[in-house]
Amino acid sequence: MTQEHKVIPFNQDVTIYHKIATQKFRQQDYDKARQYLEKVLELSPDHFEARQQLAICYEKLRHVRKAEALYYDAISEGRDLEDSYYALSQLNITLNEPNKAYLFGLNYAFTSGDEDYRDELESMFDVSFHEEEELQQESQLFTVQVIFQYLFGEGRLLDARSYILRQDEAIQENRIVRNLMAMCYLYLNENQLAKEMYERLLREDPSDVYALCHYTLLLHNMNEQQLFERYVQRLNKIMPMNDDETFKLGIVLSYLKQYEASQQLLVPLHRKGKFQTFQLFNALSVNYYYLGNKAQSEYFWDKLAAFSRAYPGLPPWVIDSRIAYFDEHIAPLLMSDDQHRCLYGLFLLNQLNGKEVLMTRDVWAILESLGDYEKLYLSYLIQGLHLTKLDFIHRGMLALYEVETTQHETALYLRWIAYAEDLLATDIDRETVTPYIAAVTFLYFNTTDKRQSKESCCQMFDVTEESFSEALDMLMSI
Repeated sequence: MTQEHKVIPFNQDVTIYHKIATQKFRQQDYDKARQYLEKVLELSPDHFEARQQLAICYEKLRHVRKAEALYYDAISEGRDLEDSYYALSQLNITLNEPNKAYLFGLNYAFTSGDEDYRDELESMFDVSFHEEEELQQESQLFTVQVIFQYLFGEGRLLDARSYILRQDEAIQENRIVRNLMAMCYLYLNENQLAKEMYERLLREDPSDVYALCHYTLLLHNMNEQQLFERYVQRLNKIMPMNDDETFKLGIVLSYLKQYEASQQLLVPLHRKGKFQTFQLFNALSVNYYYLGNKAQSEYFWDKLAAFSRAYPGLPPWVIDSRIAYFDEHIAPLLMSDDQHRCLYGLFLLNQLNGKEVLMTRDVWAILESLGDYEKLYLSYLIQGLHLTKLDFIHRGMLALYEVETTQHETALYLRWIAYAEDLLATDIDRETVTPYIAAVTFLYFNTTDKRQSKESCCQMFDVTEESFSEALDMLMSI
């Protein structure tokens, strides 16, 4: 019973953390308060009072962007809209950001009906009166762009898409928002939807820089080479009119491997403190690496990794090593006429962390040329297709890969596949793999100068001597 009383129920954790946080907040110990408030929000994301207090802590600790992000998150999830708009308006008044303060304030006034606050804003910022409906749409449009760009900049593409899809139809049909949504579909690899949207945008305005950049990317991804070349030429002639267009063009040029041209656009933006986003740091890291400055590439990759909600993928130097490994070790296996070597090549491809970066048109051309059996194994690996025989072979290779002594023994994997196919023709327990792997390993090493004892093979794969002996007898009989 004593032990049970020491367990703090989940709901009391929030209360206790918030009580301590409030105490530290009143004592102006903002860093300590921050630590407890972050725990409160982790356990109870809809605790708006804690969100407000944490935003103030961030502001006092000079982490203003983090303070804004707290309210952006609430708005993106459709929670506490009035309070979040008001808090953002007040925060931006403090930061002397009149445009943001006014437009977030208008969103608050339109949402809450607080005409007094609206009058106060119009007096404070000395704004002229606009047509009511137009003003409301402008304020909504501003907020949608800010929230979308925040989510997209953190790599939260699904959240960004969901946020736009919750907006009014009039907002979704706005040209700016359609451009944002098309970009989201592009990065989510929903190519057909993206293509339809971009072609409509470019019919309406052929000079649209954002649509031109992303449509060119889309053509590259879809391997529409002739049209792609035409649009690349158009991109090279573009003179960006503002920072937004400069940023967009710089990101796209980096992706298209025009690193020097990309740097000329992006480095000045970074120096000005503009667009400190996931995309900027990724592009700068890639650009610096391929321009021969690995130290700067690592610096920007570290900044990229700070976006904890977004998986940054693999850094360019790791991708390079993966490609070199593929070219040297895997491609020759996949292009072999030997079926067993192809299976082993597919297995190695599957073991590469970040193997998606190797899924180029050239690699897919190799995969498309494989036989039906090998394609079946590929379906097993990619789609999780349930295939009993190939599963037995695969689990055996996996066991070899997980042991340092056997991990790089190509001939041993090929020996295993051959033995496995013979075993599968007999009446064996297909769920049990490791005793057979231990036995094959024993037989294999005893044909080399790296002889292994029966005991060491049993220890290597954690099998009993009895099961090893039974497996060995089975192998010797086929």
